[in-house]
Amino acid sequence: MKKVILSAALVALTGLTYAQKPTAGDVTGEVELRFQTGGDYVHVLSPNLNARYFLQDDLALRLSLGVNTSSTSNDFTENADGTGGSGTYETSSSNFGIGVGIEKHFAGTERLSPYIGAGINFSTGSSSQTGTNSDGTMYMASYSKKVDGPSSSSFGIGVNAGADYYFVNNIYLGIEVGLGFSTGSLGKSTTTETSGGVTVTSISQGGSASGIGVGPNSGLRLGLIF
Repeated sequence: MKKVILSAALVALTGLTYAQKPTAGDVTGEVELRFQTGGDYVHVLSPNLNARYFLQDDLALRLSLGVNTSSTSNDFTENADGTGGSGTYETSSSNFGIGVGIEKHFAGTERLSPYIGAGINFSTGSSSQTGTNSDGTMYMASYSKKVDGPSSSSFGIGVNAGADYYFVNNIYLGIEVGLGFSTGSLGKSTTTETSGGVTVTSISQGGSASGIGVGPNSGLRLGLIF
């Protein structure tokens, strides 16, 4: 039994010592680990699907896809005990984002794979609100509200540098920092309210913003070679 345990330990130790790094044809996928203070705890966060395909041992294409949709519906009543008239207020939003890039990896060590890279990303989103006998805060008889928009879009381009540390075969932890330029726009929104048979329409104009920033691209990344 001692020999079996010793043999298993040696195999495990070998796996730790010679942690396999990706080679041409490999695909990696990863999630983000966020460390927060206060009442929150360490958790896995994966807002996007992040993957890489290694064209060569030291050259990889990267892809990031993100699709987020949400909707809420709140009910309101005329009286606190739930009697009388009723109303609803609904909101919905959606967002789609895609990013592509390339990475150049360097020799590093048996476990460490440093790299530099560059990429571009694009995202678009939309939102809407609809209220029937409610403005979203309380019941209001003979009232309706509809908000179309705003829509949004953004574009970014940047360079990055990072490193992956393969602590066991095919599994790594990574960090990355980047320097990038981004620009985004927010479309106008149209609000239509009807109360007592009178309809009023208002338009909120959108805007745009752009900037250059440097810093960490995400939290600590946990990845796997498939």
